Amino acid sequence: MWGQISKIADRLDANFGDDGSGRDDQSSQISASAEPSERSDTIPSHGEVEDDDGWGEDDDFGEDFDFDEEEEEPCSDVGGKTSETENPSLSEIEPAVSGASTPATETAYQPKQTTKLEQQDDMDESAPTEPQKTHVPPPPPPPLPLKIPPPPPPPPPPLPQTPDASDMGTIITVSAPGKALVAGGYLVLEQPNPGLVLAASGCRFHTSITFRPPHTSQVSTVIGASINAAWSSIPLDIYSPQFDKVFSYYLSYSMNGDQNVPESVLELQPRKAPHEPNKFVERSLLLSLGYLRQSLGPKAFHERLHPMNSNGGRVALAIKLRADNDFYSQIAALKDRGLDLTPSNLAALEPFLPCPKDATGKLVVNKTGMGSSAALVTSLVGALLTFFGAISISEPTDDGVKQQEGLRLAHNLAQISHCYAQGKVGSGFDVSAAVYGSHVYTRFSKTIIHPFLESLSSANEGEALQLTGTLSRDLVRLVDDSDRAWDCTVHPVALPPGLELLMADVCGGSESPSMARKILDWKRSKRRTGFMDDYYWKDLKRVNAKIARLLTTTFKEQTFLDGLERDGPVILSTRTAEQWKKPMPSSWHEFEGSSWDVALKLLDLRMSILEARQNLKGMGNAASVPVEPAEQSLLANETMKLPGVVAAGVPGAGGYDALFVVYVEGPKTNDGSSDHVRDSICSLWKRISEENSATTVCPLSVRASGIDSGLRASDVEW
Repeated sequence: MWGQISKIADRLDANFGDDGSGRDDQSSQISASAEPSERSDTIPSHGEVEDDDGWGEDDDFGEDFDFDEEEEEPCSDVGGKTSETENPSLSEIEPAVSGASTPATETAYQPKQTTKLEQQDDMDESAPTEPQKTHVPPPPPPPLPLKIPPPPPPPPPPLPQTPDASDMGTIITVSAPGKALVAGGYLVLEQPNPGLVLAASGCRFHTSITFRPPHTSQVSTVIGASINAAWSSIPLDIYSPQFDKVFSYYLSYSMNGDQNVPESVLELQPRKAPHEPNKFVERSLLLSLGYLRQSLGPKAFHERLHPMNSNGGRVALAIKLRADNDFYSQIAALKDRGLDLTPSNLAALEPFLPCPKDATGKLVVNKTGMGSSAALVTSLVGALLTFFGAISISEPTDDGVKQQEGLRLAHNLAQISHCYAQGKVGSGFDVSAAVYGSHVYTRFSKTIIHPFLESLSSANEGEALQLTGTLSRDLVRLVDDSDRAWDCTVHPVALPPGLELLMADVCGGSESPSMARKILDWKRSKRRTGFMDDYYWKDLKRVNAKIARLLTTTFKEQTFLDGLERDGPVILSTRTAEQWKKPMPSSWHEFEGSSWDVALKLLDLRMSILEARQNLKGMGNAASVPVEPAEQSLLANETMKLPGVVAAGVPGAGGYDALFVVYVEGPKTNDGSSDHVRDSICSLWKRISEENSATTVCPLSVRASGIDSGLRASDVEW
């Protein structure tokens, strides 16, 4: 066997990275023919498909509008940008690699049982009477009258009470994960290019819904036009404790079941001044509640919104939004507590930390690029659909058909809501990850929802948001999708056991605004002017498809899985990628499945990610956009020199704020919560932060989620 290995070693440097199919243009592509609800394990291939005019004007990428609607504050230790060459070589991306010629426990929610106050025993209204006095004859006088005290006055009627939260009924909580786009940045906006997105474990957005007393006593006042007296209505409060805000509205709706009226049938109006509008919250509420009214019917919708109350008080539909800490930078929180920037310290922080404020009281919001706005919208939509009984996502029945149907409806409604809030039709990969978890994604056609959004926008230009009967009917048609017009694809994927994800919150540098807009403008004007311009796009398509194929096919082979489990912690995690290229000991007697065989397959993934980085960096240089700034290149390259590290790079659209690392898990440390490789990466980042005052790198506590890690019921209480 080892004679065969020696021959392979002699040919390694000359043939490394070549999978035997030339440039791999044809076999590495991913089909977009599957329906979004089809979750297959393999991905068919197809040929190159080029567009004629590129992405449309409304496309954008990576602009994570967030719940706070505040402008993101720069980190206190901001460093400047470094100029770069326009066409970096592979050695500039990773100088250390030589000889390469080519590139929180979630459970099903148990309804909370509420109890009513026991009434006091009735008062005893009886009283003893005075004994009757008589005389002995002769002759007896008439008896004295009985002296009976008057009965006590009846107790006063009970005073009207405000309902207590314990009387309001069950609390429904639904959560959706954050994400990291590991491959497919920018190109995922264009069909049928794939995007590999990994959902994050321990980084979820939670939405809780119940009935509570109204937040303000002024429940009958609204901002703008008065409420239609013929309609039914209910106060609606949105609590965001992390942003120290409560958004108060009045939801009013017609009880008329006519579906084709051009007049308004449902309105959402602010009821407290001054009002701070939030598009992601308000527009998701409008569309979700409008869909539910139309889909369930006005009567059933009304009955769910007006539960019986024994004490007769007024209630509001109450919604609480909370995000796990990894969505927002916690560097300041750790430093204020005198703690090192480590995943274990981050995980030990109290949950749902409020965002800090500056000296003027303004919120300071630094995001980590985990897709908070998409997770917010998806969890809010999913919670409302679940609360009204329109979907079931926690009780799979009939081989999961009911659960998958619920996810499909939530996906469609969340995509429409997110696009409406953004004011454009994006790729939708972040919403898809929030619904389905880790997968390979191809986008839906923009024409599916664009006409509806145009009509919806023209109908809503004031403080109040409204849906007409016609728009409500069209919304139900789009969400239910009986003709299966949604043509996005979802192919489940997961890192195999033994490989793990580590994300970094990077505070350093200043991002250029509208990075995606500049890339799109450059693409339209420059991509066909020369070989090198077109080279970036063509090679990115090929290499992104190859990365997806490795994870969906090669890394699912049993010999690879067995070898990684057997030799990963004790052999591969202790050696660098340079050492993986040469024969190494193995506990397996055959080459297939040996430590070296596993290492060569991991090196194929490493070189593919490096090639994608090279092309993205070159494209960014050509468009004068810091897709992979020099600071990020240095951080990624230094990380990739460590033993056990497969690859590192900037996720999504790139920039200064985040880094991802895929590595082989080493022997466990810290009572099993970490491992040797993870610890060594964190130690390197700590040293870099200490040596360079312009850059602070904080490892996040998230890990990669597996299949079926998307939208689900949560056990988080109110």
